[in-house]
Amino acid sequence: MIQDFRHDALTTFHGLPVFPFAHDDPADLEPGGVPEDIEAWAWRVGADEYDEADGEKIWPAFLAAVDTTRVKALTLAAWDSCESGTGWQEYHAALLDAADRFPNLEALFVGDVPSEMSEVSWIEQADPGPLLAAFPNLLAFGLRGTAELTIEPLAHDRLRELTLQTGGLPPHIVRAIGTSTLPALTGLDLYLGTSIYEGGADAADLAGILSGAAFPALRHLGLRNAEDTDTLAALLAHAPVVAQLESLDLALGTLGDDGVAALLAGQPLTHLRRLDLHHHWISEALIERLWRALPEVDINVDEALLGRDDDRFIAVAE
Repeated sequence: MIQDFRHDALTTFHGLPVFPFAHDDPADLEPGGVPEDIEAWAWRVGADEYDEADGEKIWPAFLAAVDTTRVKALTLAAWDSCESGTGWQEYHAALLDAADRFPNLEALFVGDVPSEMSEVSWIEQADPGPLLAAFPNLLAFGLRGTAELTIEPLAHDRLRELTLQTGGLPPHIVRAIGTSTLPALTGLDLYLGTSIYEGGADAADLAGILSGAAFPALRHLGLRNAEDTDTLAALLAHAPVVAQLESLDLALGTLGDDGVAALLAGQPLTHLRRLDLHHHWISEALIERLWRALPEVDINVDEALLGRDDDRFIAVAE
């Protein structure tokens, strides 16, 4: 899946190192300025500073300098100002206009903006449906930020990985994802976030995903960065989708002993290959119970925060 997000730009994407194409590198702004020996062909286009962000120059320069027929993965950084919804709509429009120039594009990420330029809650987005329609060969799609975002149920025949990184994922978007038609989807990561930033999805909002009926090919489910991970774990303890998974991810949230106890008291988890719980408030006693109950499962319990039990917080908010 798309790498763990805190506040950074992506360094790898779709299994490839990301090669930045930024406005502050004059060599990249000239046709032929890109070395022929660059083998990654995963590109990050945009800027990391407001005074460098000028999509009207960066995007055409990228198209002129790079053999886009060889690009397999693309992440879009800042077009102009991350706070400008118009800017992101222009970025979408520019990519749609050039869609036929990317015949081998397999992975796309929109909003690859570090916190130095914009907090995640400020990043405005546009409806990703047209982008998915324009790139029928996409295998992975992700976006960061959900301000102004609207999503109708998505449809794509080949998409395998879908990631939404946010400090607060609105419940109506969670419901739309759960009613999407993505028959090839094997990995889903939703950063649910906090109600302070318009998150707060509940059992009813998650029902389509938790039932297992929405995505029959799903093997990895990440319900990350949740403000009430204990309640979420209790839902997963009896959710039909868990039986089909190889990997379950509840990282970056507020998981504690109650959530772990609910998981252990629920359906078997021994079929899992990986259980990611990092950034948590789990006691050593419950961690020991996890290890004893799931000896063959790769369990990530890094970033123990038990000393701050009265002040639980999600990893990605503002």
